[in-house]
Amino acid sequence: MKNQEKNKKDEVIVNNEKNITIFNKNELNNEKVENKAADTYLDMIDHIRIDKENKCIYIGDVNITESDLKELVTSKKKRTYEKKEETKLRSKRTFNDISIYTNENHIKDKRDKKEVISSSKQFSQNMNYNNLDSDYEHNIKGDFIDDKKQKCNEGKDMQTNDECIENNTSNKEEPQGGNTNNQCSNLECYMKCDIDTKSERKTNDGYNTNDKTQNSNNLDFNKEFPSSLDNNKMISLVSCLNYLIENRINKEIDIPQSNTINALFMDFYHIIMAYTYYRQNKHKIKATFEIYFRKCPFEGKFAILAGIYEVIKYINFFRFTKAQLEFIKKKMCNYKDVDLFINYLSDVSGKDVSICCMEEGSIIFANEPIMIVEGDLLTCQLLESAIINLLNYPILIATNSLKHKISINYKTLAEFGCRRAQGPDGALSGSKYSIFGCDFTSNVYASYLYDIPLLGTMSHSFILAFQNDEVLNSKYLGNHDFLSIVNKNKEIIHKLYNCEYTKENELTAFVAFAQVNPNNFICLIDTYDSLRSGIFNFLIVALSLHEIKYKPIGIRIDSGDLRYLSNECKKIFIDISKKLNVPFYDLKICVSNDINEKFIKFLNEQEHHIDIFAIGTNLITCQSQPSLGLIYKLVEINNEPCFKMTNENKKSNLPYKKNVYRLYTKDNFASVDYVQLFDEKPPIENEKLFCINVLDESKQCFIIPSKVEKKLLLCWDYGKLLIKFKTLQELKKYTLNELTKFRNEHFRSTLPVPYKVSFSLNYHKLYKNLLIKNSFITTIT
Repeated sequence: MKNQEKNKKDEVIVNNEKNITIFNKNELNNEKVENKAADTYLDMIDHIRIDKENKCIYIGDVNITESDLKELVTSKKKRTYEKKEETKLRSKRTFNDISIYTNENHIKDKRDKKEVISSSKQFSQNMNYNNLDSDYEHNIKGDFIDDKKQKCNEGKDMQTNDECIENNTSNKEEPQGGNTNNQCSNLECYMKCDIDTKSERKTNDGYNTNDKTQNSNNLDFNKEFPSSLDNNKMISLVSCLNYLIENRINKEIDIPQSNTINALFMDFYHIIMAYTYYRQNKHKIKATFEIYFRKCPFEGKFAILAGIYEVIKYINFFRFTKAQLEFIKKKMCNYKDVDLFINYLSDVSGKDVSICCMEEGSIIFANEPIMIVEGDLLTCQLLESAIINLLNYPILIATNSLKHKISINYKTLAEFGCRRAQGPDGALSGSKYSIFGCDFTSNVYASYLYDIPLLGTMSHSFILAFQNDEVLNSKYLGNHDFLSIVNKNKEIIHKLYNCEYTKENELTAFVAFAQVNPNNFICLIDTYDSLRSGIFNFLIVALSLHEIKYKPIGIRIDSGDLRYLSNECKKIFIDISKKLNVPFYDLKICVSNDINEKFIKFLNEQEHHIDIFAIGTNLITCQSQPSLGLIYKLVEINNEPCFKMTNENKKSNLPYKKNVYRLYTKDNFASVDYVQLFDEKPPIENEKLFCINVLDESKQCFIIPSKVEKKLLLCWDYGKLLIKFKTLQELKKYTLNELTKFRNEHFRSTLPVPYKVSFSLNYHKLYKNLLIKNSFITTIT
């Protein structure tokens, strides 16, 4: 069998529309075959047609795709020319040398399939796709590229320089915004940008290496490429990540949680704007951006600041790798002087910006800056999408979890959303930032990374996996004959209650679980019937555990009327405690099943005995508001204010660089967040201040602060970290302590009272002057 497979590999197939001949490569050495093989090449040209739309070449019935051509580029490098003079002579042939052969003179001895297809590849590379006639199926109009533009030398790689692509696009109008409608084809851009063929060079991510160790963005001539165009981008991502880890500014700072975020994590218009800034020589001017939101999430009146540390980690290792710069260059191949722009981007890093922000875990409110990004205009603009993305979801999930915690009156809250989250990053971030309101997570990986306490019970499938007549591996739990104890307590429970409908396999599953998890015995009781089967089977095993000095935890209910079922189960726990004198009063009742704030509000209006809320989908996906709506606004350019006027006043920005001070009154509660110019004299304790809301001038007040707290602090100073990161547990403690500094009326679920965010009188005057200056005043006749 192995010999047959070897012979098959040595077979070569040549197709010239009406003939298919198969022969062995070993037969190609005689001169007669090689002469006829040359004729085969000429014959095939008559049968070549190019499908421009699908980017493939047809040679008779053979379909050669872009992927095939890519593979052949690899083969071309490896192959040595045994007959150099004949190859050079053959490469100089033109269409004028071609003779027409009929089918009667077809070649019966064929040469290597790869050599024939390689010849057709040479033809296709020389073909100018942009000049094809519209009826490309039957008409081919091509031009050979000049030798100066394309060469194929012995022992060297095939390269196409920029000139051939510029020629194809020089007479075309550049589309608005520099879009890619008139760019070179994928194959041409691939040949132009992706084939780097020096024997010793740096890889795309900057490491010195040979071809054998190139990452997948470059061609490795010593490996076989897959048939698809998948260049193992995720493997290349690891190489990129390694480079960023080694070249991050501060080695003591960890990398971002997501390994997919890097300098390319932005919208394309950021690259276009950056390129325009560069061409207009505005890329190095000083710019100030502020980040805030206009409306608090979930119809509440507050939010929790989270994600600051991830932003700093990202900026700490923000830089472009060589592969990324090559990719940008390829996408912008129609732009003038793009090489100079790419060269400038290679030096851009997190050292080009500074960041002021509120402390992670802070209570924050609408229309106040929570972060200020300052530095050169180009870099600040490139950071926009990543920073907003790194803050949006953490703030949402932190706020959502704390709001749920408050709504259940600070009872135990568990995050069960791993399988329901939007992808792995969503699940991990959701579990991480749920810590602000949750006590447990079911996400094992999040617990591993962030030391969050784990909680797990069992699923319905676990119970269904056991059969009525199942024989367990052992009857013992430790040194105790556990099955005998269970059978004894089974008789007791069946005498005390009507257990006609209890399911035997459910009891077997509970026993099996208890034998392995005696200290974590919490059962899902609604697989069949919570009140006629599950609760009684649980009691049988719980009594058995109690008898041998283990403490059962409780039950979980995942369906039905959770309020009613919790009340009925509690009655049974109290009843069994009285009848058998066991401490089952405090057995926990955990509920799940699409719980949200609206359902919790319904529960709070009636009596229930739920101790643990396990919330999955509606917590992790932020069901009632999937996006926060953070905005990243330019407020100053070269220390001059930037003011945006719109048809909607609420969408105007708040110009000038600003700072925020939290003002406390005599009762030691925070009463006003006071926004003023960044360099303005800070408020002084016990001095009267006038406060006004610039977005609603009817909201004015005086305040005499007993305490003043500066909120925006410099945390990143052009490459220097100025703060110390807290652990998640420290952040949670900090946030819960911050809550005590406010009146409860701002956080309640029903009709919360808005917290005051006001502006200084000086800022208000400057804002009004800008508003008048930039307003459009119409004349009515």
